[in-house]
Amino acid sequence: MRILPISKTILACGAAAAAITAIPVAAHAEGFRLSLYSARDFGMANSGNAALADDASTVFTNPAGMTRLQGMQAMAGVHAVYGDGSFVNQGSTDALGAPLQGTDGSGIYNDSYIPSGFFSMPVLEDRMWVGIGVTVPYGLNIEYPDSSVTRYQNLRTELQTIDINPSVAWKVNEWLSVGAGVSAQYADATLRNAIDFGAACLSQVEPVAPGTCVQTGLLPQQADGQVTVEGDDWSYGWNAGALISFAEGTRLGVSYRSAIDHTLTGDATFDAPPAAQAVFNPAFTDTDGSADLDLPDRWSVSLYHQITERLAMTGDVTWTRWSRLQDLTVEFDNPAQPDSGEILGYRNAVRASLGAEYMTDWNVMVRGGVAVDQSPSTADTRSARAPDSNRTVLALGASWAPAQNWILDLGYQHLFFDDAPLDQVGPAGERLVGEFDNSANVVGLSLRWVR
Repeated sequence: MRILPISKTILACGAAAAAITAIPVAAHAEGFRLSLYSARDFGMANSGNAALADDASTVFTNPAGMTRLQGMQAMAGVHAVYGDGSFVNQGSTDALGAPLQGTDGSGIYNDSYIPSGFFSMPVLEDRMWVGIGVTVPYGLNIEYPDSSVTRYQNLRTELQTIDINPSVAWKVNEWLSVGAGVSAQYADATLRNAIDFGAACLSQVEPVAPGTCVQTGLLPQQADGQVTVEGDDWSYGWNAGALISFAEGTRLGVSYRSAIDHTLTGDATFDAPPAAQAVFNPAFTDTDGSADLDLPDRWSVSLYHQITERLAMTGDVTWTRWSRLQDLTVEFDNPAQPDSGEILGYRNAVRASLGAEYMTDWNVMVRGGVAVDQSPSTADTRSARAPDSNRTVLALGASWAPAQNWILDLGYQHLFFDDAPLDQVGPAGERLVGEFDNSANVVGLSLRWVR
């Protein structure tokens, strides 16, 4: 990964420690975006998205879809994400070219449980609807052992977001509905990695004195410390959509979610060996800091078509403007810790999906779907903090009405990730070479109430 230019008075590994405040990138959907809202649509590989409009989650995916909902509706759900990831070392070296010691690392993704909730109701004689949705649109939970060969690039990356999205919809006529909403979004990140103070000492532009590193025992891989960074922020965006009904049982949905710009503020906590504290002070001391995180906007176009009374098909194409996220710059309050940054070089990404659902003779609706999901990162921009790659998604699901006014939805997805090779040179000169092998199983459950 390339590092942006910084002051020559700071040691290279100091830049590595500073750059940890860059926000993590990799998760269930492309990049670190999550598509975990409706267990029903989830069971069709999210191919309904902007056109399904059959439960209150449309508040988030396409607010215009509320005009299809009968009466007052509420829905609550949870998605359980079980990731399986491992890294295989293939010749990593430290700053002096010696083999980088450490374990390969497996089971790097922590299990996560993602909740969501929605409510909608008509307020003006079948013309106007209002609703609100609470979702987790972005997130990541990845952790390596302290002894991992990846430790200088990443030990822990956790990103949590909460989006509160009130919306309104208007039925223009029998074939056109429109809707819009605003989002209040909270983001919180916790990041941790090791620092090779031995490599940092040897790479100083202005050494304290000849032989200081050897005399104090600050040698590569023999004087590790750690840095933990925490930051959070509230920010705001908006969404809008339209739903067009071509005929009974055939409709097209178009939706847009705006970009949201966060400025995460928090603190960096350093844990350094005593020798490193003496050599580097006042650098590598606890300090406040901030980092801008520019989340992308995206467009979705979806089609729903009722083929027979029992069988329907859905399709969706979603385009995300990840190119907004080209680099991340960190600003520290400690003047001895200069601003630092990482180049991400993200590209725009496309996700395409198809699905179908069928009503059985037992009053249980079954469904399935497939999706191809493009990663915004490439082999040149992939990192240990961002082991993302293209993936294929297979989905299954079912719905059942256990009682009047209640519907239970269940969805399942398995994610097949492409191989993710990595060749990353860190700012202290260490080179991480290897390959990630990732997969994931996700189960979604939601309960709908209709009055």
